[in-house]
Amino acid sequence: MIKTINSWRGLMSVVVVTFHSGLGQLWNWTYSGVAFFFISSAFLLAMRHPFKQLTAIGYRKFVLGHAFRLYPLHWLALAALIVLALFFHTTTVDWGATALSALLVQSWSPAHDVHYGLNPVAWFLSVLLFCYFMYPFMAHWIGRWRLRYKLLLLAVMVLVLGWILVPLDLFGREVVFVCPLAHVVDFMVGLFLYHLYVVLKGRYSKVSFATATLIEILSLSLLVVAIVISVKTTWIKPWEDVLAWLLPQGAILLAWAFLAGQEGAVGRMLLWRPLQWLGNISFEVFVLQFVAFHIFNYIVSPIAGHYGIMIYGYKSLCVWLVLLPLAWGVNCWFTKPVGKLIKRLIQ
Repeated sequence: MIKTINSWRGLMSVVVVTFHSGLGQLWNWTYSGVAFFFISSAFLLAMRHPFKQLTAIGYRKFVLGHAFRLYPLHWLALAALIVLALFFHTTTVDWGATALSALLVQSWSPAHDVHYGLNPVAWFLSVLLFCYFMYPFMAHWIGRWRLRYKLLLLAVMVLVLGWILVPLDLFGREVVFVCPLAHVVDFMVGLFLYHLYVVLKGRYSKVSFATATLIEILSLSLLVVAIVISVKTTWIKPWEDVLAWLLPQGAILLAWAFLAGQEGAVGRMLLWRPLQWLGNISFEVFVLQFVAFHIFNYIVSPIAGHYGIMIYGYKSLCVWLVLLPLAWGVNCWFTKPVGKLIKRLIQ
């Protein structure tokens, strides 16, 4: 893992959680963060698993290894939400939708209550699982193409997806947003960026601190400009859920990767140890956020209120008192041990 990418993932997870906790002003930042998660996943996979040769054994090991990184944590979060929902009667459990969610196939459904379900963020895992199934084929068949052919294919995919999005209303765009097929585009962006990274790294291996800082600022500026355009105008709206954030977040990803080991001012801030720690538990933070919301709403807030500490209205801030220890504990005592066990079983 490139350290600055790790920290940026951590920061994007904070944005997503804060948005879901009720701060709707972070809508644009949240959707751009989701785009970063997908394209960075493909980029890092291309770095570790180029799949120059595609064999049945290699494919099976890859898919099983990555699928079982998703399922245990997902099942843990889903079980916790079921217990909390039944105990506190926070919602009626739709067992059919919950079964689809447990299998991580819920994102194929157009029904809002199904693809979001008991743990709304699990749609991301459903899409990611499908992308893991597709990645070895994409890396093997498309990975060997020349850069310009990859760019041409990417342009065609973006145009087709844009053509699908334009006439849709908000509900229709939501269905496309959670559909696994739509995010194959994100993975294609990640593959393209990795090829571009290899080309750039081979030609410009060293940059000065000032140049590195300028590259970092320019890449971040693209994201700020895209958000300003989205807020101030309407023409970007039909594409903002799926396509609008690929360019700015792709530029940020490429900058962090290209400047690894020779970071500028922004990159050095991202190397701060607390941010690295946050990046290390970002997956748990993302998956367990609604568990933390329930604990905060139905356990922590009432107990604090009983003693005159009224914190319910400060959910976006105080929920971190629950989520960070929860994510860290699960990472240390569940994710890592289970991951080691699965790795031994697969090998």
